[in-house]
Amino acid sequence: MSFARTALAKVEGLGEPDGPRFRRLGVITPYHANDKDVVLFPEKIQGKYAAIHRPSNWVGPGYPVERPSIWFAWLDGLPGRMHGHQVIMQPEQPWEAKKIGAGPPPIKTKVGWLLIYHGVDWDHTYRAGAALLDLEEPWRVIARTEEPILEPEEPYEVEGDVPNVVFPEGAVVVGDELLVFYGAADKVCCVARVVLRELLDYLLELSTF
Repeated sequence: MSFARTALAKVEGLGEPDGPRFRRLGVITPYHANDKDVVLFPEKIQGKYAAIHRPSNWVGPGYPVERPSIWFAWLDGLPGRMHGHQVIMQPEQPWEAKKIGAGPPPIKTKVGWLLIYHGVDWDHTYRAGAALLDLEEPWRVIARTEEPILEPEEPYEVEGDVPNVVFPEGAVVVGDELLVFYGAADKVCCVARVVLRELLDYLLELSTF
C-alpha cells in the first residue's frame, strides 16, 4: 500500500537572474501515516515548530477518532520528525461528516489561531469552516463554526473537473479584511473576503470558554 507523504522545500535564489529555485529538504510526515492537508504554524509555539496534519488512516480501533480528522503535532526540526500527536477536531456536523482537513496555515490573532478548514459530506461536497485555536495549546479549540462559512453556490463552484467543491488553500490579512483563496470545482481559483473582526466576533460568540 502506498501512502501520501508531505515533504518540505526551501526557495532559494529569489531576485537572481535565473529565477527562484526549490531545494528539497525532506519528508516530515510519519512513515505509517497516509497524510495530507499538512500546514506549519507560521511561528514557533512554546519555542518549538508545530504543524497540523490529517492522517486519513489513523481512524478506528487504536485511534481516538472514527473518521479522518485534524491532528496537531510538534516537529523536532525543519525538516524533522513529528511527535506528540493530538487530535484537534473531528467531523461533527452533517456538512463535514465524511472528513475534515486544514486549509491555509493558521493565522495568529490576539484571540487565538484562526484556522480555515474544509469539510466533506457523504455526497462528496466540499465546504469551508472556521475555528479558533488556543495560542499556546493549539490542540484546544476555543470556538468552531457549526455551519460552513463558504459552500458551492456559483456555477463555477458547482460545475467543473470535480463538481461541488470549494477548497480553501491560502489566506492573508490585508487591512481589516481576511482574504481566503480557494479552488472551485478543481477548475478555477477564486478569492473570498470578510472583515476579520466580524469573523472573530462571530467565532467568539460560539465559544464555550
